[in-house]
Amino acid sequence: MHNKCFFPDPEWGSLLEVFNTVPLIDHDFYESRITTRKNELKLLGVKVDFEEAVNVFVHSLKRQASFSSISKEHVFSFLSCYRKLKGNSLKFPSEQQKCIREVNWLRTRLGDYRCPGNCILYGPEWESILAITLLPFIDDSEKFYGKGIREYEKELKKMGVVVEFKAGVKFVAAALYFPLNPCHITSENVFSLLECIRILLKEKDYSFPDTFLKNVRREWLKTHVGYRTPDNCCLFDSKWGLYLKSTDGPFIDEVFYGSNITSYREELSSIGVTVEVEAACPLLASNLYHLSDFSTIVRIFKFLSKNEWMPESDATRKIWIPDGHENGKWVNPEECVLRNRDGLFGQQFNFLEEYYEPDLLCFFSTAFNVTSYPSFDSHCKLWKVWETSGYQLSHAQCCAFWECVMSQWSSEVETTLADGLMKLPVHSGCGEILLLDKNDVFVADDLLLKELFEKLSPRPVLVWYPQPSLPSLPRSKLLEIYRKIGVRTISESAQKEELSLADGVKLKPLNPSVLFIGKEMVRLILGFLADPSLKMQVKKRHEAVQCLLNITALVTAEPHTVSYSLSLSSGEIVKVRASRMIRWDRKSSKIYTQKPDKAGGPKVRIEYATYLGEAIAEGVLWDKEDHISALSELIKLAVLVSFNEEAVQFLMKSKNLQIFEEDEEFLSAAFP
Repeated sequence: MHNKCFFPDPEWGSLLEVFNTVPLIDHDFYESRITTRKNELKLLGVKVDFEEAVNVFVHSLKRQASFSSISKEHVFSFLSCYRKLKGNSLKFPSEQQKCIREVNWLRTRLGDYRCPGNCILYGPEWESILAITLLPFIDDSEKFYGKGIREYEKELKKMGVVVEFKAGVKFVAAALYFPLNPCHITSENVFSLLECIRILLKEKDYSFPDTFLKNVRREWLKTHVGYRTPDNCCLFDSKWGLYLKSTDGPFIDEVFYGSNITSYREELSSIGVTVEVEAACPLLASNLYHLSDFSTIVRIFKFLSKNEWMPESDATRKIWIPDGHENGKWVNPEECVLRNRDGLFGQQFNFLEEYYEPDLLCFFSTAFNVTSYPSFDSHCKLWKVWETSGYQLSHAQCCAFWECVMSQWSSEVETTLADGLMKLPVHSGCGEILLLDKNDVFVADDLLLKELFEKLSPRPVLVWYPQPSLPSLPRSKLLEIYRKIGVRTISESAQKEELSLADGVKLKPLNPSVLFIGKEMVRLILGFLADPSLKMQVKKRHEAVQCLLNITALVTAEPHTVSYSLSLSSGEIVKVRASRMIRWDRKSSKIYTQKPDKAGGPKVRIEYATYLGEAIAEGVLWDKEDHISALSELIKLAVLVSFNEEAVQFLMKSKNLQIFEEDEEFLSAAFP
């Protein structure tokens, strides 16, 4: 039994009394004489050395800890002994010291036992972090160690217990635990956490534990739009104040936290808070669609525009259409157009120029691919709506549609219109424009027939064109488009029937020169066609007058009457009659003239000159109606002077008309 007994030394004997697991020689029984027999006791096997006592204590500590049966009395007894040992300059051997640091013998507020290095001794500086963490503070409740445990701060610190805030920041990262209601998180709590992060970031190559990264993704940061996760909020930069207000988005609430929050820019960034403009743009854009205040939305759009933001998904491709200051709706860019140039699409599109300033229109065009004007396809869809609804178009609407067609003209557009348009415009006679079956409208390529069907037809049959011709919608080009998409010309479609003349009245051939159709007339017309305003190339000029060179003239004593008919898709036949002193049938290259009454005097002469001038001008300029009147007047004047060569030359000079070398060559060839 001697080898199981200890002879306790007054300097360290209390260590063996912590757990009372070994027999101790009773000093009181043997009195003071026993203290002088230490060597003899040792020879008998009694343990008398400090190192052996430490081994026994550590063994008992491990055993008791394995059963979680270390009481507060044990702890206080040990701490008291530890203090005494230190006062006596006694130290635990390194191996035993290590065991004391590694054994879970301290109870925490979390209800478990931990080794000293995994415990914190609570102090006032931990108060601000307490509400958002589950830290392993040594249980200083009255039910366990009580406040008295703090008296052993030095001893606990020596054993590895954390007693200073800076030394325990790693615990904060691992033990972050936000309350379910973020309203319970104070600004002091947040600043305390940020201070911990600041300390941690100073460590070389430090990385946050996974538990911290998971817990920090909760909604706990207060912004001007509510509580947000760090990666869904932004630290407002004073430089952005030129475009934004700090209340315009999910900016951290500086009113709540105070301006000092901006000094934690790096710490906030490390947990995902946006601090750079490149990341702020997509964040603001994603938050934008929860807003309805137009002024705020405009400021954010201007900020996005300034920083050349581009949407990365359809979720952020929305544009606000206001209805008042705080009402409106978010729409897709495809429902928007920058400008309402022609006023056709009031209900079909949202015209952004009505709501936004020009600088933002450029942004919408670049970032959202909003077109400047409605596309050609949009115009075609609108035309189909008009076709099916029986809608009567205004002059402006019709011009706008065909101006779009002309500006977009290509072989693809030609095919689209030829296949897609079932109805085309005609004048209703009441100021409105009707849409009729494409097979029942005709291009007026013959002015006589045009005049006849306009005045005498019971229903409109001539395809619409603007009068007068517009620079943006030239009549000749529009008629050419009509022909290319399948509209028939009236000269080809009208069936002519020569009505029989009275008995004894016949058509007699007439030399065209009698009608002054000769070199001087052709010269005058070529000079007129060479005017720059007509934009007619040499080949076109020569083709225009060629029809005069091949003409056959016929004369009768009575006005010539002809019936013309058009067959419509419904089976209806539209008929008109023509009776004129002079008529030029371009299709047959014949000109019919009533024999003038020489006894009629100047009146008859001026009438004849007028009708001849009109007939020739209409035949030559059938596709340039705006210039017919001017040419007709020139020919009339020349007829009145019998196309005298000198008179014609003077007339041309007075009107600033001339022909060119190629025209002279044409005349020489035509009139050798």
